[in-house]
Amino acid sequence: NWDDNSSISSSLTLILQSLAILRVVFLSIFNLYAFMTNPKVFIESLNTAQTLLGLDFGDKTIGIAVSDKSHTIATPIKTIRRKSIINDLIELFDLIEEYNVGGLIFGLPLSLNGKENIRTEKVRKFVKVIELEKNIKITLYDERFSSDVIFKELRKNHNSISKIKKKLDQQAAAYILQGF
Repeated sequence: NWDDNSSISSSLTLILQSLAILRVVFLSIFNLYAFMTNPKVFIESLNTAQTLLGLDFGDKTIGIAVSDKSHTIATPIKTIRRKSIINDLIELFDLIEEYNVGGLIFGLPLSLNGKENIRTEKVRKFVKVIELEKNIKITLYDERFSSDVIFKELRKNHNSISKIKKKLDQQAAAYILQGF
């Protein structure tokens, strides 16, 4: 019967999607503990008056979010339109001073299988440049799906695609920072 096959196919698709999501969650947790800084240890190493910045690093933009001083709430503050590494660093360092930042949480865009890729290499290179120029604590946080999750949430609220694009990167940075 055609209806039975269609129903079975839909159920199977839903089960496979659920398993894929569980796999990503498991890999995210595993990767967090396998090679990334323990958030509690990282935060305890900061001065109590300092905040954290979350960064969603991309080819065209860098989304930025800042934590409160208790490190519990992340607020999206800016999207840097990338021009050059020097200009990116100037804008970033200005924000670090303005918000009394003690640490940076960079989203690390791992592949679905948990492996590094071209995008993770770009993030790591940018982090190395920052480390050469500024004495600040930096850690990486698995950010698979951060932009997708934010896009879907904003779309659910009937936001236009143009409005979403304007805020997506800084919202993704807040999602990364809040998850940390």
